Amino acid sequence: MSERIRSFFAVIIPPEAAERLRAAQERLRAADPSVKWVHPDTFHITLKFLGGVEPPRLSTLWPPVRQALEGSRPFALRFRGVGAFPNPKRARVIWAGTTDGAEELTKLAARVEGVCAEHGFEPESRPFRAHLTLGRVRQPGPNAALAAVMAELSEAELGEAQIERVVLMKSELTRTGAIYHILEEKPLG
Repeated sequence: MSERIRSFFAVIIPPEAAERLRAAQERLRAADPSVKWVHPDTFHITLKFLGGVEPPRLSTLWPPVRQALEGSRPFALRFRGVGAFPNPKRARVIWAGTTDGAEELTKLAARVEGVCAEHGFEPESRPFRAHLTLGRVRQPGPNAALAAVMAELSEAELGEAQIERVVLMKSELTRTGAIYHILEEKPLG
């Protein structure tokens, strides 16, 4: 049996577009340095997480996903506000929200989700919410300092990125964090 690849479909946020996101992340880090912060060079928005998948199955999945993305155009994605899942007072995942371009992201996610469902992948149980993960709280619980900074940043303008491609990513989990590799990519347009 072949080794499974921990994989997902995503859009990449170019490092040059991440400056304001990085600044917000630094303010949050000052409130709680124990959070596992995402490195700005790896900022991305997940469209569909697949989990561990055998390489032949990924190879079969990529062509129909690529075809489903035909006709999708590059677009500007604007980031605004910081929040948390499930909520800022008991944060597990800290995120930056999206405004302009969120509808386009949702459409990309729906196209990818549709193909994945046709190929036997479990559909997502929750609707897609376009967000960029800034950090993951290692020990969730009430954190007034972190909640206060999130409240200050809840409406902050956090920059813009040009979204020009969808990628199939491999994620290797290490003690120091995830390492990402692009397996395939489909330029938009």
